[in-house]
Amino acid sequence: MMRTRVAIAVSFLLAACGPGGSEESPGTTDSGARFDDQEVARVHERMMQVIAPDRGWERARYLEFQWTVARPDGSTLARTHRWDRWEGHARVEDQAAGQPRISIFNTNDPAAGRVWVGGQELSGEAAAEALTSAYRAHINDSYWLVMPYKWSDPGVLTRYLGEQTDESGRRWEVVELSFGEGIGLTPQNRYHAFINPETGRMERWHHFPDADADPAPSDWVDWQQYGPIELAENRMVNGNPRIFFPHLRVETEVPAGAFDPPTG
Repeated sequence: MMRTRVAIAVSFLLAACGPGGSEESPGTTDSGARFDDQEVARVHERMMQVIAPDRGWERARYLEFQWTVARPDGSTLARTHRWDRWEGHARVEDQAAGQPRISIFNTNDPAAGRVWVGGQELSGEAAAEALTSAYRAHINDSYWLVMPYKWSDPGVLTRYLGEQTDESGRRWEVVELSFGEGIGLTPQNRYHAFINPETGRMERWHHFPDADADPAPSDWVDWQQYGPIELAENRMVNGNPRIFFPHLRVETEVPAGAFDPPTG
């Protein structure tokens, strides 16, 4: 299922990287029993019932999305992604020196991928550097999109922080996510996930780049149905979109040719 929407972004946010992109499989379960903290299990179980009923995340094999961040001057930076979660195939399209750059790789071995800039395939060190950049973009951008589905990934540590009331009087249930040593590209990152107890959805996060950092808050808004799951289309700060997804598509099967090399 596909929807394309345009949002106006007026400020810039340096994106945070989540954990690494290992291959996922249809055998993954949405049961809360995997969590040692039973309060986390309860919150997660309800959230999955709301945003991915009938094991929707298991069935969401193929994701296609455009990650867009606004710059201070009002311009935007955009990257377009395709991702086969079951097999680990990924495709990232962005710009390099004013020309389209397409990187196709597997998240289990990104260095073995291929890269084209302006229709010409790169090789050697140039290809290696581009693939490293594309893999980091895939990890970063996908985490901004699907973090609520990643709580039970290997190496993710979760802790229930209880109920909190914000300055506007809204009540939240808060879960902390951190990462074990050596997990992902930025294991020092930490997140507080704010769950709206009325809707069951994660509608805010606080990102902590390291142990001493102040929180960087973003509201996750405009939840919509895409295929078997829901996704939040916009990340807002002080009422303004900072990161948004004007193109989203989720399928239970991989479209033909989705990871073919570019032609022409």
